[in-house]
Amino acid sequence: MKVRILSWQAALLIVVMVHLLSLLPLAGLRIDNAPDVYYTPGSPAVLVRDKLRASFPTDELLIVAFEGDDLYTAAFLKRLDGLVADLSKHSLVERVSSITSIERIGATADGFEVGPLIDIEQVDRQSPENIRRAVMADRFAPGSLAARDGRLLAIVVQPKLLKDSEQRRALKTATEQAIDRADLRKHYAGNAGPITMDVAQLQSVLDDNLRFVPLTVLLALGLMWWVVGRWRPVVIGAVAMSTVILPTIALIVLSNQPYTMVTAMLPSLLAAYTSATLMHLYAAIQRGHAAHLSRGRSLDEALAHGLKPGMFNVLTTSAGLLSLVFVPMPPIQAFGIAGSVGTLFVFLAVYLLVPPFLRHWDSQRWPIRGSGLGRFGRIAPRLAIFSMRHAKWVIASFVAVVMLTVPLALKVEAESDILAFFKPDHPVSVHTNVIESRLSGVSTLEILLEGNGPESLMSVDTLRGIRQLQRWLEALPEVDRTVSFADLVEEMHFAMNGEDPTFRAVPPNDRLLRQYMLVYDGRELYDFVDRSYSKARIVLSLNVHGAKALDATVTKIQERLDTVPLPGLVIEVGGYGRLFADQSSMLIDGQGLSFASAFGQIFIFMLILWRSFAASCICLLPNLAPLFFVFVLMGATGIHLDTATVMIAGIVLGITVDDTIHLFHGWRHRVRQGLSPAWAIARTFKSSGSAVMAISVLLISQFLLLATSDFRPTANFGLMTAVGLLSGQVFELLLTPALLLAWSRRGRQDALKRPFDDPTEFLPDR
Repeated sequence: MKVRILSWQAALLIVVMVHLLSLLPLAGLRIDNAPDVYYTPGSPAVLVRDKLRASFPTDELLIVAFEGDDLYTAAFLKRLDGLVADLSKHSLVERVSSITSIERIGATADGFEVGPLIDIEQVDRQSPENIRRAVMADRFAPGSLAARDGRLLAIVVQPKLLKDSEQRRALKTATEQAIDRADLRKHYAGNAGPITMDVAQLQSVLDDNLRFVPLTVLLALGLMWWVVGRWRPVVIGAVAMSTVILPTIALIVLSNQPYTMVTAMLPSLLAAYTSATLMHLYAAIQRGHAAHLSRGRSLDEALAHGLKPGMFNVLTTSAGLLSLVFVPMPPIQAFGIAGSVGTLFVFLAVYLLVPPFLRHWDSQRWPIRGSGLGRFGRIAPRLAIFSMRHAKWVIASFVAVVMLTVPLALKVEAESDILAFFKPDHPVSVHTNVIESRLSGVSTLEILLEGNGPESLMSVDTLRGIRQLQRWLEALPEVDRTVSFADLVEEMHFAMNGEDPTFRAVPPNDRLLRQYMLVYDGRELYDFVDRSYSKARIVLSLNVHGAKALDATVTKIQERLDTVPLPGLVIEVGGYGRLFADQSSMLIDGQGLSFASAFGQIFIFMLILWRSFAASCICLLPNLAPLFFVFVLMGATGIHLDTATVMIAGIVLGITVDDTIHLFHGWRHRVRQGLSPAWAIARTFKSSGSAVMAISVLLISQFLLLATSDFRPTANFGLMTAVGLLSGQVFELLLTPALLLAWSRRGRQDALKRPFDDPTEFLPDR
């Protein structure tokens, strides 16, 4: 059957229009890797977060540290206070806390008053040592704004609600500039917190895109030239890649989805898959040249024999990517949908647009002996023959290796730790370690306390219950400190009684508590209780970062609240840490559903294509093995299931099954022509095996390139995908021939008992 080919003018017009229509929306590409984009609206953690933000400031902070021996001198404190005043004017900043700006509730002759911890107007009259003692005597500053060794101070920038990563980056940049204006650069010791990590992730995403997208494309084109041996097919391949990548990214923009750490991997993936699909077409054309067919006939034969398996290749890869919609994280779902559509673009570009360009512009025959395909053509059949001669041992060895490595695969754990995304010597890791080791943890949780109406929290019994809960929380090893409005009430009672330490407690009765609330004229109390006294929060500083550890902490707290409830209060755990903690269960549930969906869809496609249950099983078995060994390697090396590695199963299964389709299609075609099964295997691996190996080299090298990234999600994604594709290639070339030969003899009792080294097996049937 001859496939109709477009005119080259029509193909060129389509390519030009696709590029023009894609470039227009790309101007609106929104780069955003903020935590909010990873959560589905309406999820429990998001609902609690929204309740908290309706009444209280954000817990997403930027902590900036300064180090030196002169931190308590008047000169330094004036510069620090100038920095605070400068940053406080920024449109994205709600408040900036430092030892010169936070409140202190102090005793007066007739009660208490609220003033600054360190009055900047009075620092010239005090010695640095007296200032330091005043800071260390405060209830809140040590461990949050001041290190106890006296050599590190911090400011805490509390932003208004930030919409995206770009605003976070703008805030961090403004902070850096303000530090320079305040002449504090020589004291600067780093910054940490959720904003710091988000900005660092964003920068890593941008750096990886600028570095790896061009390198991936160039590597694909270089390997394609080595395999094909001519430049014109390579240039046409480059046009096909851009025709696939640009509209796919444009669709992300048009669907109002942000460009995240996850979707940033799409250009490299699509470049790799386009080059792989091109290689199947180019290999078929080169086989025609080797058979001394004309250029036109070679192209026609390649399309006639490759269109159907090519279509099913795209469908299976698309199914693997589409299965990611079952991971309940919008960026991963967007990656799956966009990638699935992108693979359809690959099919259209390779089988609709590339052929007319080849027919019109590629006027010479392709080299055979000097090309990479020629070299691979000698390796693949040798491996196939080895597999058939030792089929029993190949299958037995495979089963044995699987059984022995199951414990390693079971060691894989779901974990998402933003700090672990960066190497130990990365500034984010170094600065976070400095701040956490000398102040307190930068991860946060919030406990929301809701009463049954206005002033329902204005009860000393309730405050005592809150303080009891805080003491239990502070005994947890992962909790460095807690703050609630009960702490400030205790400071009022302490100041009202002449700052006698024995009175640093909740007042004895509700009447006195209400009097304190009337006298208090500060601001910070209302960071922890609303002005109707019906809602309050406890803010926790934690020294752990991973989703698993945070989830364990949330579970402990919830169990405590279930066991020892606070009467009259509805209590929920939320905040930045709760949002991140939920990722563990989301990843585990999503991975299972995603894999089941990919497997089910691809198996159905196999049934439609082969119309045989057994043949479908034979085709899928060698492609499940790579997924298993990816998890084996992850378990052996301690690589976790996270937002990057959770995508590998669907991608690897979708891509590796492509080669099986081509090999099985060629084998079945030759068997139907009358060749013996063994001879059909040898001939198929001679003709198609070279393309399969060349494609594997292309894909593996491109993903290994990603493994060189300094950003661990990108590096782990690249490495594990490369391992999956490499192991898929090994099983494709070693296990598939053995399975095909055993299956072809399934009706004979001695099928697996007789040795497979009878040379007559490799001669045509007579």
